[in-house]
Amino acid sequence: MNGMTRAWVAALLALAFAGGCGGGGRRTEEPGTPKGEIVRVGDAALTGDDLASLAAGPDGMPLTFEERRAFVRRWVDTQVLYQEAVRRGLRDEPGVRARLRELEEQYLADYLVFTELRAGSHVSEEEVEAYYAAHEREYLNEYRVSQIVTASAEEAARAKELLATRSFDWVANRHSIESGARRGGDLGYLTKGNMMPELEGIVFDMRPGDVSEVVKSDFGYHIFKLVDVREALVSVGLEDVREQIMNALMLEKRTRAYREMLAALRAKAAIAYRDPAYERGILPETEPDTLGFEDASDTTATP
Repeated sequence: MNGMTRAWVAALLALAFAGGCGGGGRRTEEPGTPKGEIVRVGDAALTGDDLASLAAGPDGMPLTFEERRAFVRRWVDTQVLYQEAVRRGLRDEPGVRARLRELEEQYLADYLVFTELRAGSHVSEEEVEAYYAAHEREYLNEYRVSQIVTASAEEAARAKELLATRSFDWVANRHSIESGARRGGDLGYLTKGNMMPELEGIVFDMRPGDVSEVVKSDFGYHIFKLVDVREALVSVGLEDVREQIMNALMLEKRTRAYREMLAALRAKAAIAYRDPAYERGILPETEPDTLGFEDASDTTATP
């Protein structure tokens, strides 16, 4: 289940805990129509306020009427199924109760991260300007890169061994699994900001002809070669990359803040491993999972 899907499910379930029955509506003890009520299924009602809070668009932008109507239809379908499941007693099954607890715990944990990082992470104009000044050379050049991608670390190690006696193009053509393998893994000329993060983290320290070590990403195991560096055909000024820099600095700050917050909480929490085998090798996640919550003000520089 991806982050946005989990957010949708967890949001409905979290409200269900508060309401006792139903995935996103308010309950009324007396008959009647509360102000702003849009639709009712049994004793669960969806109001205009509910719709505004549950169906917010990306970056807080208001949804179109068609999008709101589609949300209401999904809410009705969910209620019909949910209430039937409750009627059949499915909510009381042990596996269901355990899963509901897990969803509630995960949602609240992610929402804590979201609220803490939103409140404590701001990027100033001075920070943006300083970052651009320090990395201006990287923005003014284009980097031609080739890559070899394998599905496993063992295959990547074998490809690396072959590079000692074979050309990069030869190895890429025969051992790379990505679509550009037949053209030697050529990615063309890339600029700062439109490369995968794993490549951007190393390419600026490479010289033409250099071949990287094996680099792992979500797509597999990569070996990169810097083929050429040239001056960018289109000049890139601060105004062109201001938002990009702001987002990068924001992510860096939030990642650091997340690690610090988690480390502080773990230090004072009563954690006791009964089986020490589960404690060994545990590493904190490098980035927070905030369930896709967005706030348009998060990426606005503050003086």
